[in-house]
Amino acid sequence: MESNNNDVPLRFSFDVDITLLIITSILFVLLSFFYPFSTSSYFQVDVFQLENRVTSDSTFDVYVIEKNIDHAILLLGTIMWLALCVVGKLRIIFSAIFAGIVSVGILVGTNFTDAISLVTLPTIISFLAYNKFASKKILNVSTDLSRNYFAIFGILLGFVSILFSFMVLYSVQTKSIFAHNFAYDIFILLSIFSPFLMSFLIIFSPAKLLLKKLSFATLKYRNGIDINDNHIIKSKTKILYLLLFMFLSVMLVLVPHQPIIDNNNPQVGSDTIAYVKVLNKLFQVNNAEEFIKEVFVIKTSGDRPLATIFFYTVAKIIPGDIFSIIDHIPLILAPILVLSIFFLTRELTSNDIASLLASFLTVVSFHTINGIYSGIYANWLALIFGYISFVFLIRFLKTPNKKNITMFFTFVILLLFSHVYTWTILILCMGIFLGILYKMNFFQRKSIHLLFLVIFSSIVVDLIRSYITGVSGGVERDFSIASGGIGFVQLDYFWTNLIETVHHYGGGYYGNFIILALGVFWIIRSNVYKLSSIFILVFLSIAVIPLFFGGETILSRVLYNIPFQIPAAIALTFIIKKVHGPLMVASICIWLLAVSIETVSNFNLILTS
Repeated sequence: MESNNNDVPLRFSFDVDITLLIITSILFVLLSFFYPFSTSSYFQVDVFQLENRVTSDSTFDVYVIEKNIDHAILLLGTIMWLALCVVGKLRIIFSAIFAGIVSVGILVGTNFTDAISLVTLPTIISFLAYNKFASKKILNVSTDLSRNYFAIFGILLGFVSILFSFMVLYSVQTKSIFAHNFAYDIFILLSIFSPFLMSFLIIFSPAKLLLKKLSFATLKYRNGIDINDNHIIKSKTKILYLLLFMFLSVMLVLVPHQPIIDNNNPQVGSDTIAYVKVLNKLFQVNNAEEFIKEVFVIKTSGDRPLATIFFYTVAKIIPGDIFSIIDHIPLILAPILVLSIFFLTRELTSNDIASLLASFLTVVSFHTINGIYSGIYANWLALIFGYISFVFLIRFLKTPNKKNITMFFTFVILLLFSHVYTWTILILCMGIFLGILYKMNFFQRKSIHLLFLVIFSSIVVDLIRSYITGVSGGVERDFSIASGGIGFVQLDYFWTNLIETVHHYGGGYYGNFIILALGVFWIIRSNVYKLSSIFILVFLSIAVIPLFFGGETILSRVLYNIPFQIPAAIALTFIIKKVHGPLMVASICIWLLAVSIETVSNFNLILTS
């Protein structure tokens, strides 16, 4: 009986502790949600928002409920958090002090109360920081619970955002249900940091390649964030995931084509009309000789003959209006790019989780979203060929045989004839990548020599093509662009060009702070001696010259070719494995999908009087 009597208070105490941890964790999540809205609205932070296809510069002025109510929640929530989290007599002291300051603020006036609300979350974070590093703990908190509740809240917020976007698509009145798409509002707000994240990624990459001491993973994190542990998933499961991601990419492409959006202006891709003009000329051709001349010689199509033939074939096979058919070309390109990124990431990392995450991130990537908005279909097609050529390049390095090098040569030539600008950027990356591998003795030097030979042969093919047709070759065109768009004068406009590229080009989706932040997390923790790290760092490094000495057009061209989703996917894989954060990863993915749906929903131009 004595043991039973002793068990009751122990169980009661345990239940109370757990309940307090749950309450304080939920409080922290809610305060973290309310705080950025109140603070940013108070300071009238400048943000960039896409609406009706136009990215406008505006000030952030959004509250979760209403200004005074939001501030009251922040102040009362902080008092409650201090009263519940702080242990011992300090609980009464700190909560009483903060409550007293709030009381004085109420007596003084609204402005002082507003100012106090600005220090609510920093106060909590200060206590958490002290508790983490101090030898004597003053708080009773649970980091794991808070992290899980953040993830759950993020998932719910993402689903609400998706629901909000689809309700707008189908003309459901949203004002009576939701005041704002809060997930998208937070995304817009945090994206103001995207230029800093982008510049850090680009500038730090060549430094990390050249100065290996900058590789924080070299000693302590020898396996680091690059998880090459041959994690295998069953084939049926992989296929199901890939089919799901391909389906999502198709759905995302179809969103801006919904009648409620494009009723007045059916064009989605900016360059669609240019492709239609070229194809209309081809439809009027009477013989094969004239057709070949139009495809390979005429300036408007000579630099992308294979892409032109592909679009012509699609327009011939599918019945209907040619304009609508070409505007829907992303329905073909998006799911194929999803597959190509999966295979490329699989070759680089030997990790199925990272590969599947990279394929999902491709659905919501710069390539897909900007490809839909800008209508850069030849770029898109060439990028698919380029990424697949990298697959066979890596396979040949691992297993040198005729099949792999033949496939590599084939896809490099397909890349060349699909879009010459993309070809020049990607073969530059191939050359630097192979050069670094050669110096580091990663693979047999004979294999690297043969791959260099293939790259050189594609340059010879380009020169021959240029000589026969009279159309400028890839190298010649690049020099022409460089002479007109790259120079020291651009250095004065470095930040302006970066802002324009990140926040305005392609609907402003280069400002996706989630993908960029994951990339920064990866680059800080990555091991430069990993194959995947070298590959990604090379791609990021090629943007250094356009960043400082190029205009926004050249910078955006280069950025479009960089597979940002691969380092982001490796970072997410690390979070799953090392931080035990599958919920957090699910939250990030759902949020990215929600933001992408909202973005493509604004791809139609609506002119206001």
